[in-house]
Amino acid sequence: MVQAGSLLYAVYVCLLISVLSTALIFIFNCNLEISTRQAVQSDLIDLCDSCIDLYLSDSENFVDFNSEKLSPFDNGLVCKFSKKKWGSYIKLTVKAFFKKDTIQKSAFVGPRGDKDMQALVVCDWDKPLKVSGFTTIKGNMKIPATGYKTVNILGNNQLNKPILIGNITKSSQSLPEISIPILEAMETAGTKTSLSKIDKGSPVYKGFGKRPLIIELEKGEQLNSLSFKGNIVIKSVDTLYINSSTKIEDVIVQAPKIVIGNGFEGRAQFFAANEIFVEEDVLLAYPSGLVVTSGNSLSEKKITLSKDSKVYGGIVIHGATLDEKENNKMIVYENALVMGTLYCNGKLQLEGNVMGTVYAHKLQLETKSGTYDDVLLNVKIDALNVPKGFIHLPLFKQQEKNTYGIIKTL
Repeated sequence: MVQAGSLLYAVYVCLLISVLSTALIFIFNCNLEISTRQAVQSDLIDLCDSCIDLYLSDSENFVDFNSEKLSPFDNGLVCKFSKKKWGSYIKLTVKAFFKKDTIQKSAFVGPRGDKDMQALVVCDWDKPLKVSGFTTIKGNMKIPATGYKTVNILGNNQLNKPILIGNITKSSQSLPEISIPILEAMETAGTKTSLSKIDKGSPVYKGFGKRPLIIELEKGEQLNSLSFKGNIVIKSVDTLYINSSTKIEDVIVQAPKIVIGNGFEGRAQFFAANEIFVEEDVLLAYPSGLVVTSGNSLSEKKITLSKDSKVYGGIVIHGATLDEKENNKMIVYENALVMGTLYCNGKLQLEGNVMGTVYAHKLQLETKSGTYDDVLLNVKIDALNVPKGFIHLPLFKQQEKNTYGIIKTL
């Protein structure tokens, strides 16, 4: 005769086996589902990358800014593209879909440079380009029809050994036309707030998959000890001083006048109506830009890059009329570095170094002994050794015909 206790024990064992079996089946199904989702997400990531490469390879995709869908492999996976201007650059966002799974990637993109990048373009005013000291220019050049000549400004011929390497052709009396970003369009699409409503105790971040955050500053308000990153436009009605305690990355800054203080490091695009002054030892990482836009031709517009400061991206001062160009001035002091494009539709005083291309309406040099026109002294301009894959500030309309590349993944 079987005891009742043994029967109860057998029931417990069967129940335990049933629970363990159910748990194993559940774990197996969960692992299978996780593996399947990981495989789908991996496929979506690969699709995003493939679609970005495919899209960037055809410049016709950037003729307009309409969103569009693409299913390149006919496997049920679909990509959706959207393109929006972000300052001087283009923000490309790609979303890959499969049922309820979505992967999104955003990046700043721009047209790749021509194979034969210009090193120097100077307008032709019937006066020769004058080079002096240890000036070195590497790359193709467009200069006045009168050519160039070596001049002695330092008073010592032994310190007068300029080097020019590249094809030289005749320039015209105007620089290539550029496309200035319409910042008002971003403001219309954004969500506005005031600096007083920002939480000062934590960094401000806005993802590029959302609407831009427009932060408006009243007169006298500054950004000291604050941190901003992402899809943010900072707009001031007054002179904006940005010191080294301010942290900004990938944002756009607008003001009538902008002063970037000694020792500041960041990554941003700065747009001013009148003036941008960069103090010493400033580092603006790639992709950054300094832009003074066209406006009142009666007021002097100016950009100054002080000693030992570096800009990776570009510097632009725009002028529409001849009077405006005569009032515009850009100064790049000794030991300063610009990697990318330097475009001055005005008078350029270049004493530092440019790894890329220089466009100048006129050249001017001021020293203790006097002012000299059409002179480059101890300047280095190198368009031949720009890092591979570097994309210059997208300025020119004809660049739309080039293939595009990724500047920075967001």
